[in-house]
Amino acid sequence: MQEFLPAGINKKYMWNKIQLIGIVFFLLCVNFACSERGLDDSETENPTADNDTIVDPLPIADTEKWLYKKNKLTSKEEKFFGIGLWHVPGYTLTENNYTDVTHYDDFKERTASSNIVIIDSRYLKSYMNEKILMIGNFSATLHGYLDKITALPKSSDKDYYRTQYLKGNANNPELIEAFDNEVRRIVNKYPEFERAYFPIDEIALGGVAKWFIPPVIGEKMYESIKKRETNPIVLVDLMGHGRGSTFFFEQNYLKTHASMPVKPPYDLLSEGTNAQKTYPLLGFSQAYDGTPVYKFDHNGNYSYENLNIETLKRIWYENVRQIASAYQRNGNVFSINAFRDFYANPILAGVTTDAMKDGLKDKPIWLYFDGNGYAKPANVTPENYVKNVKCQIYTSIVHGATGIFFWNDWSKTAIVFDNLLPVLKELNENLYMIYFHTIERKIENDLHVMIKKDGNGGKYIIATNTSKTNDAALNVHGVEKKKLNPLEVYVSKIQ
Repeated sequence: MQEFLPAGINKKYMWNKIQLIGIVFFLLCVNFACSERGLDDSETENPTADNDTIVDPLPIADTEKWLYKKNKLTSKEEKFFGIGLWHVPGYTLTENNYTDVTHYDDFKERTASSNIVIIDSRYLKSYMNEKILMIGNFSATLHGYLDKITALPKSSDKDYYRTQYLKGNANNPELIEAFDNEVRRIVNKYPEFERAYFPIDEIALGGVAKWFIPPVIGEKMYESIKKRETNPIVLVDLMGHGRGSTFFFEQNYLKTHASMPVKPPYDLLSEGTNAQKTYPLLGFSQAYDGTPVYKFDHNGNYSYENLNIETLKRIWYENVRQIASAYQRNGNVFSINAFRDFYANPILAGVTTDAMKDGLKDKPIWLYFDGNGYAKPANVTPENYVKNVKCQIYTSIVHGATGIFFWNDWSKTAIVFDNLLPVLKELNENLYMIYFHTIERKIENDLHVMIKKDGNGGKYIIATNTSKTNDAALNVHGVEKKKLNPLEVYVSKIQ
């Protein structure tokens, strides 16, 4: 298997000295580590001439966190920008012979701009080994193990009891063996693939469950993977939104109680919340400050609590930061998917990245985006929808994301994905500058600007406007363009 080296291995440092000479005094600034691998945890921003204009700044340390892949020809470790696809719209899935190459050309065309795929094992073909295969069956493994424990309830609120059990039994040898066996099965079944892992989707929301899965369980899965794999990619998708989780209910409850109750404390919920019988645990989902995630009518019907954008940004940031910090030992690449929220408020792609950087400190971030119109309103054209998604993608990059993933809704035609493919082709063409050293960032309301610099002094700009309605003034030294239209992405060399 190809080795992937997380940021932090074999670091090389450049030392920069900044001298400021004054008439009265001479000040020699202390050397600071400027890692070409983005390992400085500080978010140093350089001064500008005024609030509106980015001037030629002093060098700063990259704040992006990267995975590194060995070049097969040179064996040199190089930054790796992951572009992953969960399903491939427009490609025909078949359960025919593994060696069947009938649809090879379609697969090659539809995945030309990606390097990672998630494909159900039933549909794998030998030619797919041109891509990294991301695999994950740990949710089934975990719940298969829990199903055998007869003392645990089988009711609609069973996940509460399962989480409490897991917190006290994370080191159970049978559980560890179940994880070890799953990794062993994967390695033996897919020896010809470069393998990556996504153990449990939306782990802090519970994955397929309705109560969060404890961070310690994610740690055990990661440990099992590392026993059999050398520096694997292990993607941890934390949540399907940043509004809150049952994780915070427990955090808040334990501020005033010594332990969680044996049964879910339904007495703390409202009448309407308790009327929700299909998913009775939903009422316990809350933000770090206790703000409920959902509102319920008297029949138990639910929807998100209405929050103004500034409140949502504040709550979202802190929720994501705390969750990322709690789960940071679960893998080496981290993600969140929030398709509807990202579409409604593209600025959240930047908020999410910032919060994850703050919580994770030194782990790469690859956000999940909507690749095939799952969250597209019926009255929005595929072209305009993809324009919004493109803005989300580049905004996350400006804020420090070093990879992206796409979930693709199979229930829809491939028309949105068709419009996405040129965006991915363009992204690949822009990767060379994304790999360059970051020398400046400017985030001001809906304007997001990143300045890169190559080894010869050439400078490049990546900028987005996350507003759906208003232009954003763009005053960057050396850049002729002076404004960005709503949802516009601007990528260019600075002349």
